[in-house]
Amino acid sequence: MPTILAEILSLIQYKTEVENNPNAERPALCRLCGIEGPWKHATYSRQSDRINTSSHSLNPVLIQRYYCSDCHKTFSVLPECIPPQRWYLWDLQAVVLLLCLSGASASAVAQEVIPSRQTVRRWFRHFQEQYRLHRDVLCGHFIALGRFSELSDFWQAALKTVPLSTAMRLCYIAGVAIP
Repeated sequence: MPTILAEILSLIQYKTEVENNPNAERPALCRLCGIEGPWKHATYSRQSDRINTSSHSLNPVLIQRYYCSDCHKTFSVLPECIPPQRWYLWDLQAVVLLLCLSGASASAVAQEVIPSRQTVRRWFRHFQEQYRLHRDVLCGHFIALGRFSELSDFWQAALKTVPLSTAMRLCYIAGVAIP
């Protein structure tokens, strides 16, 4: 499981941060055993920019890996804008979620955005299945969200309060499955 860097909400912001201050993303502690001083191990590339054409693409996005000499494990550090083990950024998933909440069918949403109808359906189903767990975590951080008990009302209010990437980072830290 990767460590997620808070408040890095775009690929441009992440690339600028890495270029200007490469050690800014370095964690102070190993996320697995808690020992100080994991060292840079390598990078791997992600093709996270699925919106821009190839001439304007921000790909490849280099993700830093760290190694802990105490527990002999490696782990990645992702910016908040990139979901773990997903192709599409949280911003796009937020658009899909809002369109689905507004009553649009999966086919209609797929005509508006890049992911296929099956992907749209899968994402929305996961949000529905994990709703109570996501709600519990987010209400612990944003008390005002406790006023909303329905999925649609809750997520619309939540996305006005905080970006989806931040909401999912908080759920991830709490150990709740994220889409």
